[in-house]
Amino acid sequence: MSREINIWKRLDKYLLVLYLILVIMGLSTVYSSSYNEEFPSLFSWREAYGKQFYWMLISLLVGFTILLLDGSFIRNRAYIVYTMVILLLITVLFMPAIKGAHSWFKVGGFTIQPAEFAKFAAALGIAKYLSTTGVFIHNLKTKMVVGALLLLPMVLIVLEPDPGTGLIFLSFIFVLYREGLSGNILLGGFFGIILAVLSVYLAAFEDVEGNANSWESISYFAGIIFAVGLLSFFIIKALVLPRLRKKYYPKVIIYSSLAILLVFSSHWAYNNVFQDRHKNRFQNLFGLKLDRQGTGYNIYQALSAIGSGEGYGKGYLQSTLSNDKYQHVPEQSTDFIFCSWAEERGFVGSLFLLAVYLAFLSRIVFIAERQKNKFTRIFGYSIASIIFFHFMINLGMVIGLAPVIGIPLPFFSKGGSAILGFTIMTFILLRLDAERKDVLS
Repeated sequence: MSREINIWKRLDKYLLVLYLILVIMGLSTVYSSSYNEEFPSLFSWREAYGKQFYWMLISLLVGFTILLLDGSFIRNRAYIVYTMVILLLITVLFMPAIKGAHSWFKVGGFTIQPAEFAKFAAALGIAKYLSTTGVFIHNLKTKMVVGALLLLPMVLIVLEPDPGTGLIFLSFIFVLYREGLSGNILLGGFFGIILAVLSVYLAAFEDVEGNANSWESISYFAGIIFAVGLLSFFIIKALVLPRLRKKYYPKVIIYSSLAILLVFSSHWAYNNVFQDRHKNRFQNLFGLKLDRQGTGYNIYQALSAIGSGEGYGKGYLQSTLSNDKYQHVPEQSTDFIFCSWAEERGFVGSLFLLAVYLAFLSRIVFIAERQKNKFTRIFGYSIASIIFFHFMINLGMVIGLAPVIGIPLPFFSKGGSAILGFTIMTFILLRLDAERKDVLS
């Protein structure tokens, strides 16, 4: 009993309160966006807000149960959790498709999406490995193991197909950078993203022009990269001192090869992994197709709903565009739930929401930085990166700066698996942080 009281005293109340604020704000928005006058009760299981309410209670129950666990219990079972989630990701590929994807287990009236659990499972796995004695991020073996730990769930999720959720695993690059990964690799990752986007753009352009699966333009693009790599090779040979050439030659060859591989794989993924709805969304994002009544419909409707909120919003339960009654904005309770909040609370309310998220993320980073235990620090930065990616991509989707790829707004979007997954990672951090004075290594 004394240990439990001690844990409560050491619990970071600021993060807990911010979490509760976000969850309550999210539930109230789901209620407003899917409000049904015939079944107004929050406890109504048949309505979306009723299901979200019960998932919130389940999440809180799981979260406070985690607080009763010992920190060593969590750390010692990190690989077990990771392995179990990987098995779930493999198994779900053989489940019947729902909405065109093999992403959910359906049990009675419940649906479970294991991809939401893969995020904190990967965070646990990475934290466990990198905190092991003798493991250093500068070693090639370490980079390969970390890459495998991230790539495995990412590939399985993309195969569902759910490329949007798969992209979230790229957020771990910030964690690795914090742990000592070379800034050159971070810069290389940035250029890699640019190359991938350009490759997808070329594939989308060919598709719009009626030359789907054509490799002509992408081959020219790869040829340019090869020429740049070859030019870099000769520049090094001519200008760099002989004793340093052996250091730079392999890097030029490796980076050029990876760049060419990335270009071709991105092009292949567009044509063979992305579904038609994904392709159309990229075509709209790149301005190759203006389809206000088709795949561009969501974004145009979302922007009109957000703009209608003006400065101070229309008031709670007073939205006329982003709710189930009028269905002006599709998916207004899930991917586009920010529209409901912005329409009812306006620009000022939207700024408040941004401030709460910023405070939540800042607190996580603060908690991560004050750790003496490497495992907790890495895990803290992992969940901060995951939530940041979710937040930025979701808002980017809603205002037309990112393709609509099905990324929920953390603690807000309707979805039991999502709120449970985000709650688990938050409460694991709370539990580990509560014993920071006891664990030194």
